Amino acid sequence: MTERFAFRSGPARRRAREIVLAAVLVALSSATAAAGRSPDRARKGDPAAYALFRKMYGALRDAKTLSLESEFVWETNGEEIGRSSYELRLGRPNLARLESRSGDGSRTGIIVVDGRDMWVYWPTGRPSMPGIDSIRAPAGAENTFIRQPVPAGSRSIGGETNTLGTGMSAPILDPSIFHGLADPMEPFLDEVRSIGISTVDGEICDIVVAEYDERKRSRAFWIARSDGLPRRLIETVRLDREIVKREHWRKVSVNAAMPRDLFSWRPPAGWEEYLPPTLHRGLLPPGSVAPDFTVALLDGTSFTLSEQRGKTVWLCFWRLACPPCRVELPHLERLRKRHGKNGLVVLGVNFADDRGPALEYLRKASIGFANAVDTSAAVQDLYYRRYQTLKGHSAVPLNYIIDPEGRVADAWYGYEKGSGAGNAALKRLGVIR
Repeated sequence: MTERFAFRSGPARRRAREIVLAAVLVALSSATAAAGRSPDRARKGDPAAYALFRKMYGALRDAKTLSLESEFVWETNGEEIGRSSYELRLGRPNLARLESRSGDGSRTGIIVVDGRDMWVYWPTGRPSMPGIDSIRAPAGAENTFIRQPVPAGSRSIGGETNTLGTGMSAPILDPSIFHGLADPMEPFLDEVRSIGISTVDGEICDIVVAEYDERKRSRAFWIARSDGLPRRLIETVRLDREIVKREHWRKVSVNAAMPRDLFSWRPPAGWEEYLPPTLHRGLLPPGSVAPDFTVALLDGTSFTLSEQRGKTVWLCFWRLACPPCRVELPHLERLRKRHGKNGLVVLGVNFADDRGPALEYLRKASIGFANAVDTSAAVQDLYYRRYQTLKGHSAVPLNYIIDPEGRVADAWYGYEKGSGAGNAALKRLGVIR
């Protein structure tokens, strides 16, 4: 199976939610992991802290059942942008129930995994979904649900929490890790260190901090000595602003018996299935004319798409807080060097970061193809509206291949090792011979 991974933004508070990882095509392969950091690097930094960190993941994966309640708060630059609480129940072999309530108690959203399917429903009415809402299931209707197949360890439960409408985003530890899903940040782990001991709700906890992705993301865990599971969790993502998530786990219970009916749900008579729009529906279709634009490049020149007629353009929208972007850009540089003589032009457009950090990364990674780093309204419009048409849905990296006549040859989100889709398009256009 081809595996592709991307960073996706949710429907609301777009700039903040771009840091939420949704596994667009779920599992990371060992080949993908090799593109990140070596686990030995983190282990050598502080072996005792790393052992506690691994023990925490082992406790989560080895438990027969797990139940807990948690607060969930996230903020940017000290401003709260979401507050909720949730109750989580997990069982074997593939059972889950996550019930989330908004901070004011007015909204409730529930996810149930029954061993075969994942059900999402809203007892207080479905929140507004961006894009193309179902005419028969308008926002606010109480009798709607989402259903999708979910083999064990194949889909992120945490990635679905954005649909609940309670002010909750993806939990710091995805509940699906319990069922065998790989933590998508693990390949980018740089360091784990201990910062002391504390007591949380009467539990003695070791505090460890995990740094990821050249310290662009950090996670702090207060790990209880009694069961190896966290009681407090804080995640910080450092973009052009800081995004912070905080959780406080309470009533943690491991291996206790749970009634099976917790994980059973079927829509009552008269309920309507809601079919949310898929991310890829927002891409410009092959054969359509690629919107023209002009951007200022880092070298002081400018790039106008319509001036590239007769050449094949690979356009990649990216940002620093997207690990797959930084895996893809060196690959694009190799393609440019190899096939530039055959008419391939590569353009990177960073719409989210300050010029200084972006330029530092490009120099460090020896990226020589043309790049624009521009957070202006015009470039934001180019990314969010002109090259994506599904309002409120976006992800990076976003790739377009534009043929010599200025038409879209192919488009996709994410990066797969070797860029199979991109190479296929380049072969059709005679760039790869």
